[in-house]
Amino acid sequence: MVMAASVGPGVAQADPQDLIIPCADFQYSYAAKPGEVITPTDIETNKDAYWEYTGSGGNLACAGAGPYTCAGLTVTVPTPDVIHSPAAADGKTTITGTAAGLGEQDQFSLKTTDAVDTTKSCKGTYLFHVTANGGGWGDPHLTTVDGVHYDFQSAGEFTALRDDKLEIQTRQTAVPTATIPITNPYTGIRHCVAVYTAVAARVGSSRVTLQPNPNVEESRRGMELRVDGKLVVLSDKGITLNAHSGASGAAVGGIDGHIRKGANGVIEIVDARGTQLVVTPQYWNGPNVWYLNVNVYQTSAIQGTLGRIPDGSWIPALPDGTSMGPKPESIDQRYQDLYEKFADAWRVTDTTSLFDYAPGTNTATFTLDEWPRNSPPSCDLPGQISVQSATEAVAQNACAAVEDPVRKADCVFDVMVTGNEGFGKSYEAIQAFRPLGTGTWYSPAPPAPRPTPPTTTNGGAEAGGGMAELVKKWWWLILLLILILLFLLFRKK
Repeated sequence: MVMAASVGPGVAQADPQDLIIPCADFQYSYAAKPGEVITPTDIETNKDAYWEYTGSGGNLACAGAGPYTCAGLTVTVPTPDVIHSPAAADGKTTITGTAAGLGEQDQFSLKTTDAVDTTKSCKGTYLFHVTANGGGWGDPHLTTVDGVHYDFQSAGEFTALRDDKLEIQTRQTAVPTATIPITNPYTGIRHCVAVYTAVAARVGSSRVTLQPNPNVEESRRGMELRVDGKLVVLSDKGITLNAHSGASGAAVGGIDGHIRKGANGVIEIVDARGTQLVVTPQYWNGPNVWYLNVNVYQTSAIQGTLGRIPDGSWIPALPDGTSMGPKPESIDQRYQDLYEKFADAWRVTDTTSLFDYAPGTNTATFTLDEWPRNSPPSCDLPGQISVQSATEAVAQNACAAVEDPVRKADCVFDVMVTGNEGFGKSYEAIQAFRPLGTGTWYSPAPPAPRPTPPTTTNGGAEAGGGMAELVKKWWWLILLLILILLFLLFRKK
């Protein structure tokens, strides 16, 4: 056992992944880092029981015939068709070992059936996935899921990450600046900048978008959140994304995921596996735009602009898996590789876009092919006012609370180039967010705990609630008696 939670009379403690007979079917995911040696974990039951293992098909199938290898972990299941005591060493499923490489994921189901009353059982579906974090912030400074940090300043809509259960797309908008930014240390390219201004995601079978209202005055009030094209209001209770099909991997419970409101304006979208898409919106008064930081935690997705970089390559692979190869010596060739070949390969189309569009607009409306310009003489845009730069002292002050050295350097760069001190607050919002992390179990709809009978006194009346119940039941009679007393008192006068 790794976590404790009360489950009601008869069982003192149980982990969330345990198979407590009887139960409704449930689903749990377990995230591990690549190469992580996990703490040995047990899946237990509460009665003498039969155990049944069912593997998944396709790319989610565990290897072996028992013990099974699931995403690198060893899963040892009790022998089928034999009654096992929960107190016996072989009366539980054990999970040990070292997680495989990033992106690996396998799934299986376990069922325990009461050995005395075979009409009672409990079934759980378990997904193991090897995950990492990635994201983009500020004038998009990207960190891939394997930890490479590079700038990507194209203008348009792009696939940031995707796998078979989740896809994240970002809209990047050019920012005209009065100065030409310094050269990016990783790419060696000197270019103009952009910011994230919208994000869209396919979460299982649901589609979620966070975009500004096309009307500038309306946009000031906040960004628009839509689910499957319908405008929704995000309250403190959050929003449950109900599955339209089994594509989410959350057929158990029928939930694709949840949308939650966090502190500092943070919006969190979490899928059925516990992958968290965290968006930090901030309004910029000068150019009257919303800009976003987009971070992804516990993801097994490895394709996209935030995707894994193949061995021998300098940037993530193309959609068909083709490597971009080593970093070219020529700066012009680097520009062509990154901002022409790579950018166009991951640019969305009208067919692949997940965004919602106002009438008369589409993904081409937000595309600026020439951005960022190669070796630009200026970073101006026709018809737009260029933002003014700030001194390093101003930028350092705005970013003083940012602790991570990489993000702090990015924050200082952003404030210096754009003059927008608000970048500091958006970086602080990222810093304050606490993801679920790896090494824990997650369920989009964990089984409800069994109700605990109320404590009673005085022959069965609920402690502390007896008088309240009497008042609730006989309120009309009490009111009538009060009225009679008042009537008699007034008659005497």
